[in-house]
Order: sequence, then C-alpha cells, then structure tokens
Amino acid sequence: MSKIRAHSTPGLESQLEPPPLSLSELYHENTKFHRLTIQQMLAPDNYPAADLQAMSRAYKQYRYLPRVKLPAIESIPQNGRTFDEVVSSRRSLRDFADLDLELYELSKILHQSYGITGEVPANREFRQDLRSAPSAGALYPTEIYIAVRKVSGIEPGIYHYNVPNHELELMIPGDPTEQIHKVCCAQDYVLQSSIVVLISSVLERTKLKYGERGYRYALFDIGHLGQNLYLSCTSLDLAIMTTCGFYDDEVNELLRLDGVDETAMYVAFIGKRQAKT
Repeated sequence: MSKIRAHSTPGLESQLEPPPLSLSELYHENTKFHRLTIQQMLAPDNYPAADLQAMSRAYKQYRYLPRVKLPAIESIPQNGRTFDEVVSSRRSLRDFADLDLELYELSKILHQSYGITGEVPANREFRQDLRSAPSAGALYPTEIYIAVRKVSGIEPGIYHYNVPNHELELMIPGDPTEQIHKVCCAQDYVLQSSIVVLISSVLERTKLKYGERGYRYALFDIGHLGQNLYLSCTSLDLAIMTTCGFYDDEVNELLRLDGVDETAMYVAFIGKRQAKT
C-alpha cells in the first residue's frame, strides 16, 4: 500500500501523531487489478447463465406505475448542427428562460444520453442491449429520475426513465419544486430550470462482475452519461448545468432508494436558455 503523505518538520517525526487514514487512498489501493485476481473476474465462463442474463438486462422498471410514452426518436427531426459545432459550443449555462421544455426535447435528451441504440449477442440464448453511453462490461449501473416542472404535454411530478420502453414512469405526482429545492441544497437553479435530472447508481450491477473495483466503473459511467447530457442539450440549444450539491440521504429517501444497493450520485438542471443578447 502507498504511504500516506504528511507534512512534518525534520527531526520531529517521532513526536508527531500518525496522520489520519486517507479513505480515498485506502479505497484506491484495494480496488487495483492484480495478475493473480483478475482472471476470475473477467472470464465469462465463470458466471452462471442466470447471472449473465441478469447482467444483460441492466435497467429498472416500475411495472405498475402510470406511464408516459415519449415521442419516438424516428419522428423527431434532425436539427442540422454538426458535431464540431456542438463540441466547440458546449458550456455550463446557468441562466434558464421561464419557458416549457418540449416533450420531444426531453425524449431526445434521454435517448441520446442513455437510450438503447443497438444490441449484440450475449450468448446463444439472449442478446445484450447497447446504449448511447459507454459502460464497463455493458452493465449500465446508472438509473435516471426526472423531476418535471415545466414540460409541455406532461404533468409535473417525479418520473423514472424506463429505458427499454423509452417511457416515463410516474413515481410521485404533483409539482416537485419545493421537495427538489430542499434536497438540492436550496439551489435556485431548481426554481428556474424546466427539469431536474436525478442520477443514481445501482452499484451491484457492476460490482457483481468487477468486485470493489466496480465502484470506480460506476463513477466513470456517470461521467459518460453526464457528457452525453451536455452534448444533447447543446445540440438542442438548451441550457444545462450539473452539480453534486445535494443531500444524499434526502434524495435517496425522496426517490425511495436504500442508499446502499442504489444511491444518488449526480444532478443536472435543464431548461430553455435565455435569449442571446
């Protein structure tokens, strides 16, 4: 294990208390790959068929909740912006216009950020869905919840994104502004944006295959998703900014997550951008 750094005066080391344990360094050391341990983790033949099939269905569904069908991606016209233009103009924008988001815009954001875009054979019995964001082992540990404040054609509430059906599942009806403002550290962006995207991670999906190292991969996955959110919103000329400014346990309680197997990780504010001056 690497030594934990500490500043000290030469000759006084014996008089100093041991430096506090760095949990981040300890975690990093214990999630390293080693030649003697990696083979069991990566060999597909080491997993029962049931586990492999579970890995290939990396999404939650709330089967008995009311649902909102999102516009089909094929029905949404292209906006004509080139990839070069989108990348070069990507910015965090904190000024939101007091306007409704269009339902087709929400549909496109979700599909381009984390929607299903293809499939490959997982084995002889079933196939593995692929998404618009990369994921370690195609395990996709991330789940998306949307606090809808102002979206045309949909009632305010807190929804879950049903990935395979490209639908929204209504978890909590009614205007979520007050609740979301409270759990997001009273950030005023909640009061200005059209939607607040609450991003969680189902850690066991990745840890089932990669062990403790899977926590690293879950964080990478959220980063990939976050960049896709930014690029999609930029392409649609929308405003977006992201934050980790939220009370973890309060968001978990609001979304009915246990905070262990699935826990809140990231938040994005999205809406129409203020007119350029």
